Amino acid sequence: MKKAYLIVAHKYPGQLHRLIDRLNDDRSHFFIHIDKKVDISKFASLQTFHHVLTFINRHDGRWGKWGVILPLLESLNYIKNSNIYFDRLILLSGQDYPIKSNNEINNFLSSSPFSVFINFFPVPNFNKWPGADRGGLFRFDKYYIGNKRFELLASKALNLSANFFPFLRRKIPNRMLPYAGSAWIILDMYALNYILLFVDANPEYFNYHRNTFVADEAFVHMIIGNSNDKELISRTENIEKHFIIWPNKQSAHPKILDNSDFDAIKLSGHLFARKFDEHIDSEILDLIDRNILDKN
Repeated sequence: MKKAYLIVAHKYPGQLHRLIDRLNDDRSHFFIHIDKKVDISKFASLQTFHHVLTFINRHDGRWGKWGVILPLLESLNYIKNSNIYFDRLILLSGQDYPIKSNNEINNFLSSSPFSVFINFFPVPNFNKWPGADRGGLFRFDKYYIGNKRFELLASKALNLSANFFPFLRRKIPNRMLPYAGSAWIILDMYALNYILLFVDANPEYFNYHRNTFVADEAFVHMIIGNSNDKELISRTENIEKHFIIWPNKQSAHPKILDNSDFDAIKLSGHLFARKFDEHIDSEILDLIDRNILDKN
């Protein structure tokens, strides 16, 4: 089971180093994206893993903006052009952590009848996004430029103008239906090629997502959700393999996990968990090391 871990990070170099160290076996390679806004020198310790690590081109991965999808596409293109075959491609953040040993991860991925794991659902979803969010449709029919003051004003002006000028209205290309879901996915090489071929053949799809709010929760999901490819469908299970606690259904960010969550983590059937912050609670990572990963 040869794995590629695609890891996006923008802070906590020590925590990222620890994550790679825990996942580093003789069957993994790490493609690392460090946000363009961050001082890369702070991540110098990662050179320890130079033989199994590749830094990909850096982008501005500001939360909510379309730049968050670029590290994934950059990694997928790098792998495709390198002609290196990986059984699985696993997308993580620098604040994730394994909650199964490397052997358990390999055994699960090898024995599962599925090789693509992605949580996706059609929008609108009024249970998740009630009220003014219109079931999440605002992500797809409203412009989002960014959360800075001038960006919010520009978004508001565009959306207001679109009410009066139909040609400005934001429309999903190719009559695709809107889908959304968790950004944390596992792919195989078939899905990699399918996604990249779709993006290459439909440049308007990529351009559309330049103005999608939290595009990484829709970009791949819409491609798979709208696919009629029987082979891709047969490989895909609609599930994510991350343990996450959301404070409530409408929360934009997950709970920072701490030692009070350990029992739930240990009982979980997931492979990874998020979100951890060593500056808030590093004890939870120590507990996972000792009691789940057998690391002292």
